[in-house]
Order: sequence, then structure tokens, then C-alpha cells
Amino acid sequence: MANEDSIKVVEKGQVGYSKATVEEIVRRMKKLYMARGFTEEEAKKKALREAVTGRRAMEIETRGPLELLASENPFFRVVGRVFKAIPKLNELVDKLAEKDFAVRLMRDLDAANIKLSTKQYLAISLVASVLAALFFGFLVFLVFVFSSLFDGLLYGFLTFLVLLPVSFFVAIIWPSSTAKKRGVAIDKVLPFALRHMATEVRAGVGIHDALRDISNAEYGVLSEEFKRVLEDMDKGATTEDALEALAERSPSDSLARAALHIVRALRIGGNLADILSEIADDVAFDLRMRMRDFVERLSLVSLFYMMAGIVMPVFFSVLSAIFNAVPTLGFQGIIGPEVMMLVYIVMIPMTLGLILYIIKVTQPM
Repeated sequence: MANEDSIKVVEKGQVGYSKATVEEIVRRMKKLYMARGFTEEEAKKKALREAVTGRRAMEIETRGPLELLASENPFFRVVGRVFKAIPKLNELVDKLAEKDFAVRLMRDLDAANIKLSTKQYLAISLVASVLAALFFGFLVFLVFVFSSLFDGLLYGFLTFLVLLPVSFFVAIIWPSSTAKKRGVAIDKVLPFALRHMATEVRAGVGIHDALRDISNAEYGVLSEEFKRVLEDMDKGATTEDALEALAERSPSDSLARAALHIVRALRIGGNLADILSEIADDVAFDLRMRMRDFVERLSLVSLFYMMAGIVMPVFFSVLSAIFNAVPTLGFQGIIGPEVMMLVYIVMIPMTLGLILYIIKVTQPM
């Protein structure tokens, strides 16, 4: 009954925001659930319930780029000033926020616990992408300008055009990467936290107090997520709804399963302590299997790393020597000093860095 009353409040726009703003956010959430296979009615109910329980807090999602002017982050304030000086950029962000990827971005921001609205993050991504593309374009310009001013301008401009969408894409997927890192950190401590909860429940402690003890303990990201659960409950959500919200936004599949198992135990009954212990054992076993799979993949990744760090530099050196030593081939000057500098200073370090980053983000803890 409480949920129905809350839903009516949201439908009427009586939560301190305009009805149009509430409807926009709910529509975007509904669109995501329909893409997952829910019917329109089911998707609408889940979207409204999210707005009520604060899974994507209204006070965050209703903020626009101009509100970055009040941010403590100096770069965010610069972004706010840019969007204040160029009003057309706000229209561009509004259009981007309507795209399908923006719906996914909204959930990634929530899972990563990034306190920015979708529009604010898009604005920051746009400005950061332009600055990154300009920076690398200028570096390429400096490399080629010693050969020819025209070549410097041409290659610098081409670099800018290529890196602008690439930088924006990287910025858009960064919250997803951050959420995955949080998921790894959660998986690392989840078995211990669940056993902690099981011990307290066996001792007669209620589930609410057990959740509060975990949120106050030193379990890192997991403690932060449990604090968000308690905040939802303080706002009026039931324990089951708050835990379902946790399962929906959780960057950890193991935590999502654990939350849903707890909800099921609360609704249909059962020995919650035993269920928590069984979930902890399952999570620990899953982590061991993931570590085994990672070790098997690592040998292939190490092969690519050696090719990028050893074979690629030698290959370009030999190729350059052949082209310049045999003029009859017609390739003389194609791989000149400027190209070699670009390969050794930019391409190879970026490739090696990308491989190391992939190893880092896929490593189980």
C-alpha cells in the first residue's frame, strides 16, 4: 500500500520536482526495462518504484550542466562555465540524453556511485574529449611540423578528428569500468561479510541491525552499498524493496544473487543464517573458478604483450631499413623519422598500456 501511495506521489510530480522532469526520468528507466524483456506495465511499475526508493536519486538525476558551477571540482566548474557561455551545448546534451546509450549510462553511474546526473556526465565527457583530442593533435603537429608545416597541420587535424569520438566513447564507458572495479572489490570481501551476517543472525540480531553493522564495518565498497540500502529504508522503502534495489544496481553479480536470496528468505521464511552461509560458500567457490580461468587466459595475453613490446618495434625498424635501402621498391620515405617517432612514442606505449589495463580490469581479486 505504501508503494502504491508513493507511486501516485511520483506520478503527480509531488516530490519537489516538476512533473515533466519526473516523467522524463521514469520514461528513460522504463525504456531500459522494456529492453530487458519486461512488459510495458511491468517496466513502468519498476521504473516508478526506482524513483520512490531512490535507486537513482531524483535530486541527482534532475541536475543539469549549469549546476556544475557550484561544484567543488575546479574542472567541473570550468565545464559549467563553458555550457553557460555556449547555450547551444545544453541542447546537444539534451539530445544525447535521449539516446539509448544514455539510459545504460544512467545505470552505470548509479552502479559506480558517481554523484552526477546523466546530463552532467555527458557535458563533462564532451569537454574532456575535446581537450584530450586537442592535446594529442597538438603532439602530432609538433612531430610532423619539423618536416613540413602543412604535414603538421594536416596530421594534427586528422588526429583530432579521430581521437574526438574515441575519447568520448572512452569517457562514456568509464563509469561501466568503474562499476566493474567496484564489483571486484565487493567480491573480494563478500564471503566474509556474509559469514559475519550469518553469525549475527544466529545470535538473534535482526536483519536491519545486521545490515547496519556491515555498513559500519571496514568492508570498503560493500559497506558503502549497504549504507545506500539503509538510506533507502530510511526514506520509506521496505527491507525487501531496498535489497531488490541493491540487486538491480549492484556491479557484482554475486552480491545481486545474495540480495535476492535474502529477499526470498524474508518473504517465504527459512533459516536466514544457513542461507547466508551457503551463499558465502558459493561466492568463494565462484571466485576460485574465476581465478583459474584468468590464469589460463593470461598466457595468451602475455603473448600479445611480447609481440607489442618486442616484435612490433623490430618489425617497423626492419621495414623502414628495407624501404629506404632499396629505392627500386618505390616505398622510400614512407616510413621516415616522423613515422618512427610516432610509432615508438605514441603507438607502442599506448598498445602496451592498453594490454596492461585489460589484465588489470579482468583480474579476479
